[in-house]
Amino acid sequence: MIKKTFLISSLFLALSSFIYSFDYGASITSYTKVETPSLLAAEKDEFKTFALKQEEILTGWLRHDFSPTMYLAAEADVRFRTTNPNLDNTDNLVNVFIPDLKLFRFFKKFALSADASAAADCITLNAGRIFYSDITGTVLNQPADGFNLSYSASRVKARLYANYTGLLNAQNVTILNKKTSSYLLDPKKPWYFAAPYTNAGCAIEFPYLFANQTLSAEFLASFGSGGIEAAATGYNRFWGSLGLNGFLLKNLCYVFTTTFGSELEDGISNLTKLSVTYLPNFKNMAVSIFGHYASGQQLGLKPFKGFTKATAVAAPGEPEYSGITKAGASISIKPLKSLFTALNTSAIFSCPKDEFEYKGFEAGLTGVFQVFSDLNINGNFTQFFAKESNNSKATFTLAASLAF
Repeated sequence: MIKKTFLISSLFLALSSFIYSFDYGASITSYTKVETPSLLAAEKDEFKTFALKQEEILTGWLRHDFSPTMYLAAEADVRFRTTNPNLDNTDNLVNVFIPDLKLFRFFKKFALSADASAAADCITLNAGRIFYSDITGTVLNQPADGFNLSYSASRVKARLYANYTGLLNAQNVTILNKKTSSYLLDPKKPWYFAAPYTNAGCAIEFPYLFANQTLSAEFLASFGSGGIEAAATGYNRFWGSLGLNGFLLKNLCYVFTTTFGSELEDGISNLTKLSVTYLPNFKNMAVSIFGHYASGQQLGLKPFKGFTKATAVAAPGEPEYSGITKAGASISIKPLKSLFTALNTSAIFSCPKDEFEYKGFEAGLTGVFQVFSDLNINGNFTQFFAKESNNSKATFTLAASLAF
C-alpha cells in the first residue's frame, strides 16, 4: 500500500512539474479594414461604395521546453469575420467564424562543437506546421506542413525544406493557382482546404563573402497534387533566385534579389527587387529608395507568377506581382520609444506587353503605438491616385491587440 501511494505521488509530482513547465498566453485583436474608390471625392454618395472587413480574433499559444535546445510550440486562433463589398447593400454581407491552427512547431538544435567559440556551427530542425519564406519574401511567404533543416557556420549557411499545403485553411492564406483551375474559395465556410501543392527547396548563403557582401541562392519547386481539393493536379512550377546584400558605406546598405520562374512549357519569367537604405543613426530612422520589376510579356519573358499571393499595389483588384513595375521611396522613424511611424510613396507602371504604361501614384502612412507592454495599436492609410481618377482607391486599416 505504501509503495502504491508513493508511486501515485511520484507520478502526480512528475505530471505537475511537466504541466508547470509549459509557457502559455493569449491575445485579443480587433481588426478593421475599410476601402473606397477614393476619399478625395466630395460627393457624399461616394461613401456608399465603402467595402468593409472586420475581424475579432482570439489567439492562444503554448510552448514546452524539453531542454535548452529542444522545444514544442503551438498557436491557434479563432476569428469572427465580417465582410461586405458594398456598405450600401447588405445582400453580400458575410459573417463567419474561422478556426485555424497557425503553428505547430517542433524545434531541435544540434551543436556540432562543444567549443563555445564555435557556437555558430550547428544544425537545426523545425518540423510541423511552420512558416516558410524564400529569400525574396515574395514568391513563398506563408505557413505550411513540413520541415526545415538548416546548417549554420561562420562562413556558410544552408537549408533544405519541403512542405504540403493541402491541409491549410484557405480562409487565411491565398495560393496562386492556374488560371484554368476550378478551385474556388467559399467565404461562408469556417474551414476551406487550400489547394494541395507539395513544395521542396534548398538555399545557401555565404555571409560576408567579400567586402562585407553576402551572397545567397535558392531553388524552389512546386508540384500540384491530388488532395481534398484536387484542383492543382499537374500544375508544376519552379523558381531560382539569387540575392546580394551588404553595406556600401558605414550607414548605407542595399538588398538585391532576382528570381527566374518557369512553368516549363510556358517559358521563363522574372522578378527583380532592389532597395538602398540610409541609416543615419538617429531615432532608428531609415530612408530607402526601391524598385520592383515583375515581368509581363516583354524581352522574351513571360508574366511572372509567385506561389503565395502578394499584393503589389493597393489599387482596385489588388494586383499581384505580374506585369508591373514600381519605383519609390520610404522613410521610417521612432520619434518615441513606444511609437513607430513610416511614410512610403511609389509610382506604378503596368507592363503586360512590351509597353510600359504609367498607372498611378501610391502614398501610405503607417503608425504603431505600444501603449504598454501588452497593448499595441497600429494603423495604416494608403491612397492610390490612378491615372484615370475613377480607378483611384483609398484603404484604411486599424488593429488593436491586447495580450494576457
